Amino acid sequence: MSRDPQKHIVNGHEWEIYPWDAMHGLRMQARLAKLIGPAIGEAGGSDKQSLMEMDVGAVIGALVERVDAQETPQLIRDMLHGTSVDGQDVSMDKFFNEHFAGNYAELYEGLAHIVRVNFGDLFTMAASIGSSMGAADSSPTSPES
Repeated sequence: MSRDPQKHIVNGHEWEIYPWDAMHGLRMQARLAKLIGPAIGEAGGSDKQSLMEMDVGAVIGALVERVDAQETPQLIRDMLHGTSVDGQDVSMDKFFNEHFAGNYAELYEGLAHIVRVNFGDLFTMAASIGSSMGAADSSPTSPES
């Protein structure tokens, strides 16, 4: 995957998202999986269903129940790693606090773009891998000759 930035317009603001380096991406994948996986299950996501096709309200509701109020700001800051909005480092407290005050919809839409840039449609891919591994586990094994 290229580390070239991807640009997205969110609420009239230009988000420039650089894909994470591999180590940061793996750490973030582990942290997000602990939150998102169970939330998707609670929201009734099916194996082949893309997260973008799910009832977002149900997923957000399940996520809110799992979120730790102390860890959430750091998790979001870590997700914003390598991202600028209108040329400003969005992870800087002053910019973050001023830009997103009462503007959480833009923040959440931007975070969704960050997930897509770094993981693609991770959730559909994970479901497909899980389904194929389940099918492989249930297939009869042939003895070695």
